[in-house]
Amino acid sequence: MDFGKQFLNQFLSEVGQRYKQADQRLGGWLPGGGVASPITRAVFPPQVSPGRSEELERITGVKGRFINAEQTPTLIRRLAPFINPRWGQNDYANPILNEIGVTDYKGGATPGERQMEFHELGHLNNKDKELYSYLGVLGRSLQGLSAQVGNVPLVDMAAGLALQYADAPEEDRAERFAKKYSKAGNYPARVVYTDGTSGYGNTLRREGQELVTEAVNRMADPFGVVSGATQVLNQQRAKSIRAEMSQLEPELKRLLVSSGDQMPPELLNLNKRHSELYDQLRSLNPQGAQ
Repeated sequence: MDFGKQFLNQFLSEVGQRYKQADQRLGGWLPGGGVASPITRAVFPPQVSPGRSEELERITGVKGRFINAEQTPTLIRRLAPFINPRWGQNDYANPILNEIGVTDYKGGATPGERQMEFHELGHLNNKDKELYSYLGVLGRSLQGLSAQVGNVPLVDMAAGLALQYADAPEEDRAERFAKKYSKAGNYPARVVYTDGTSGYGNTLRREGQELVTEAVNRMADPFGVVSGATQVLNQQRAKSIRAEMSQLEPELKRLLVSSGDQMPPELLNLNKRHSELYDQLRSLNPQGAQ
């Protein structure tokens, strides 16, 4: 860990400890502290299934407070839909409070929910945290804010860059964590490639590239005079999609051969991702999706 990250982690830890001490002196009335404050009860609800949280901590070494963000919305869940309606209702991890907000959380009752648990815990994992981890939703936030003010090209460009270099690598980090514990958590392994990128992260990268390209085109051609901009954008998207397909196909073929007439969850996951990529490619060029 370099000096900058070490200093930031120590600083956040010190702030958290001092806040807890102040909250104890005030009888639990500080927001996010004890249970006496009405603000705490309304905005920072107690965790659901604390026994499950302890079990996950034993497995991963990462501590997280799981809350039902549907029944008792947190401050993040209240504000996020206004910032970006598209992403505002998603499950999330708050590294400041070690809080994970989940819609209708049932304590890991299904494979999908267990997959989500480990993914979100990956965001709270401090062992491989990078500077981008502290900016992991910056791109999606800027994207939402830009949409609300009419998609200003400069803001769209900033959102696109942040999606590629903050949001995407942070989601890759969480996906690698989720794949690492797929057997222990009893859920299908996530799609992670040999270079450490993931299907989720690559989708965000492509979206970021599109935002930047569109913003540049609008700044260079504010009146839509230049022809072929859409074609150039589609060519760029198709190149990125084919690159991910070329990463995925060797592993897909290996699993098809080794599995025989069986269909293990990992093979189903990879096949589903391949189909999604093929559909995306076909939508860009219906005649040339081979």
